[in-house]
Amino acid sequence: MYYASGNYEAFARPKKPTGVDQKSAYIIGSGLGALAAACFLVRDGQMKGSHVHILEKDPIPGGACDGYQYSDIGYVMRGGREMDNHFECMWDLFRSIPSIETEGISVLDEYYWLNKADPNYSLCRATENQGQDAHTDKKFGLSDKGAMEIMKLF
Repeated sequence: MYYASGNYEAFARPKKPTGVDQKSAYIIGSGLGALAAACFLVRDGQMKGSHVHILEKDPIPGGACDGYQYSDIGYVMRGGREMDNHFECMWDLFRSIPSIETEGISVLDEYYWLNKADPNYSLCRATENQGQDAHTDKKFGLSDKGAMEIMKLF
């Protein structure tokens, strides 16, 4: 997306790049960045989807947007899940991905409608008793010993 005065250029379809039909793209990893790159190659670069190849070494796709139970180290969840209003590039991308459930709408539409019906946000960062607010008064202090114990998780 290109930002300019008035921002109308952000919505113009680019001219098809010369020779794009004879090119292929190989993307390493299947995280959000890789999937975004693939989508932008198809949408803005006008590369055929069949020419975009995503290579993943892990047993499941998703990069840091996954959760997986490894037999040797246990359950690992490598990234955060909160979606903020200022993620303009992601929202722009989501508007061009069609819904797999409802014809004629985008993933952005689905996300927007869901968030309006059931807002999802977090007002606390520390919980106890299966998700209850730990009432830390927005302070999250750890002893040196506690910090070292958390570091062992990674």
